[in-house]
Amino acid sequence: MYTLFIDTHDKNVLIILYKDSHILVKENIISPNRHSEITMPTIEKVMTENKIDVKDLESIIVVNGPGSFTGVRLAVTIAKTMSYALNIPIRVIDSLIIKALMIDADNKIVALEDRNGAYIGIFDKNNKFIKPYKYLNKNDYLIFKSDNDIVVDVDIDYEKVYQYAMSLKPINPHAVKPLYIKGISALNGK
Repeated sequence: MYTLFIDTHDKNVLIILYKDSHILVKENIISPNRHSEITMPTIEKVMTENKIDVKDLESIIVVNGPGSFTGVRLAVTIAKTMSYALNIPIRVIDSLIIKALMIDADNKIVALEDRNGAYIGIFDKNNKFIKPYKYLNKNDYLIFKSDNDIVVDVDIDYEKVYQYAMSLKPINPHAVKPLYIKGISALNGK
């Protein structure tokens, strides 16, 4: 079984091709402001170099943010289109839960920082949300950070991410929604 993982929420374009539950190939390309030029050619390269036809894909995993409008929209649009056209399941995971999966603690706070502040996710030991995501501006984030143990950078085990994602129920590709940076702020009344 081949599964394609697509993540363009941050500065990098990350494309992973899994065979069963193991990473067959991982392309991680630093591409600030060039995601739209790099993502599809990278997917095509990964598939071609491994002699995998797109029809061999059985599943797609997409990171839906939080992140920049263009980056998140790109991955979500590609994943939705492929899922729909190939009639294969799509699973959605966000970047904050990916970080939380890597932390062994009773309560964990993870953040995705940007130049204006940070997105915060608070999880229990079973990786369930304790509170809805929120965006804190730079000043509020610095205060929050001084009072809390926050994980920003963590080494990601993408086979563990695969296991978690595959435990999620597939969703209708039309129902996949991106988590935009500004969207979280708007939802939290900011």
